[in-house]
Amino acid sequence: MALLNKTKSFSKDNLSLEHLLLFKNHLGSRFSFRNKNVDEYIFGVDSLSNTIFNVEKTLVLLRRALTFISLIKKENKQILFVGTGLKARKLTKYVGESTNQPYVNTRWVKGLLTNWESISSSVKFYNLFLKRLNLSKKAGQKLTQTFEGLSSLKELPAVIFVIDLDYDFEVVAEANKLNIPVIAIIDNNSKIINKIDYPILSNTGSVLPLFLVISLVIETFKK
Repeated sequence: MALLNKTKSFSKDNLSLEHLLLFKNHLGSRFSFRNKNVDEYIFGVDSLSNTIFNVEKTLVLLRRALTFISLIKKENKQILFVGTGLKARKLTKYVGESTNQPYVNTRWVKGLLTNWESISSSVKFYNLFLKRLNLSKKAGQKLTQTFEGLSSLKELPAVIFVIDLDYDFEVVAEANKLNIPVIAIIDNNSKIINKIDYPILSNTGSVLPLFLVISLVIETFKK
């Protein structure tokens, strides 16, 4: 708990290399699994053959992404947060609710972006289902799991933020097709780093480093 409380005392302006090391953002997955496109962000390898990211470069990438988020916020545009992997689900809902932004944290609906006209009808029905018909969430459990985080999404989002790219690479293809900028937290084994507009090279193997990034995103929205 003491470690998590440290996120309350900093923002992108006073974020330091020490913070990234403290939250284990520098520890990537096995070096042998790496994609060579991320080599420029790697500092070395530890005694267990795990990748060590160059945290100086991670810090630059993280600040760049947070600055972009700040601009989107000032323009009152929406960011869609996506994280359906087990480690990312609670964090995705947390950041979505904390920033009043739409999110997907259970499963990605194929065509959510590229077939938005049809999907938006489903979102409208979901809103009607709960708010107008006054039915319980239990009665519409499947609808709730799929559309609960999308209830505030009235049009295509301005930005996609993927919290764990290992599980949600499909969304990137849809976003790229529509020229929607993508921010993503990426470990060293990502094969599509060149498809990400704002990559954040970091440990995605545990909740703690993801939590650090999400806390900074929330702090950015508060300003």
